[in-house]
Formats: sequence, structure tokens, C-alpha cells
Amino acid sequence: VVIEKASGLLSVANDNAREKNAFHIIMDYVRHDNPDANLYVCHRLDQFTSGILIFAKDESLMNEMRANWDFYVKERKYTCVTENIPAKPEDTIESLLTQNEHLRVHSTNDESVGRLAVTHYRVLQTRGRYALVDVEIFTGKKNQIRVHMAEMGCPIAGDIKYGAETNPARRLMLHNYRLTFIHPVTGELMRFTLPTPTVFRKLTQPDK
Repeated sequence: VVIEKASGLLSVANDNAREKNAFHIIMDYVRHDNPDANLYVCHRLDQFTSGILIFAKDESLMNEMRANWDFYVKERKYTCVTENIPAKPEDTIESLLTQNEHLRVHSTNDESVGRLAVTHYRVLQTRGRYALVDVEIFTGKKNQIRVHMAEMGCPIAGDIKYGAETNPARRLMLHNYRLTFIHPVTGELMRFTLPTPTVFRKLTQPDK
């Protein structure tokens, strides 16, 4: 099952949202026609990131996807709006990421705790202090894009946790717009694409 998750919606339940989360909503959907149906989480998006989520209806397929994620998933692309304009119009960022006791992810030089994260970005358009940026990730580490953008002095707009000063859209301006993967049963290459949120483009549309 492939869905579009809205910004603000949890991927799965937590102590504060047992029912208002993507997993619960889609579970209700699949059980409408088959009360015995099950649903399994293949991956997650941050609560305030919008975009494409995959669920499996078979536990063994979920395990297969998660165990071999980098084999099955061929493309993960995002758009974001950053505060400040990246110094380079296009670049690849590589760093080792780890998490501190406050659950804040950051880069480290300690190879014993850091895990490699690779992010490629390209600036699409700019207006004032904001830039619309196309991002592709080649690893799927927690908060990867948010950290890499913030550490180069261009936090994602609305991302107060990682240093943003403004919240012009009243949401984290990060959106997973494309996910391409190999279907684990049929072997078919599946590509799903969403439009960039209108507010992202309006905020960064250059003045004529």
C-alpha cells in the first residue's frame, strides 16, 4: 500500500496519538473490505515531513523490504525550502551521523558511533533569504536532510529543532516527492511521484 502522508501526521502511533496516525488510518482502510487483513510498516517519515509512505500487507514482505532496503529502493527524492541560500548551487554532502542524549542528530568524526549519510542537493530557485532545493538521499538516516541542511547554515524553514528562525508555512518545509522501488514479488520497477507543495514554490518564486 502506497500513500501520501500529510505534514503533521505521525507515520505510526506514539503515546499521544494512538489512532491519529498513518498506520491506523490505512489499517482501517484495508480492513474495511477484509476484516482479517494486516498491515506492516516498511519505513517512516518524520511527523512534519510530507510525502510517500509504503506499507506491506504481508509480514514476510515487510521483513524482506526492511532487510534489503537499499536493494529494493532505487530513488528517494525530496524538495525543501531552506533559510539562507546554499553557497554552492549543487553539491553532495557526506558525514557520519549520530544522536545525542537529547535525541538531536548531528555529524561526528567518531567512526565508532557515526553512520554514513550521503545527501545530494541542487538549488532550483531563490527569493530573498529562501531557496527551493531538490534533494536526493542515498542513505536513510534519521533527520538526515534536516541535519545536513542545517550544518551548512541553511536550515529547513519551519525546522526549529535544527535552528530555523522562521516558520512561513506553519510546517516543516520538507516533502518526499518521489520514491522508486522494485516490487519484491513481481520485480516490477514502481515509481511514485507527488507535486511540490504550492507554498514551497510561491515562497521561493523569483520576483519578475
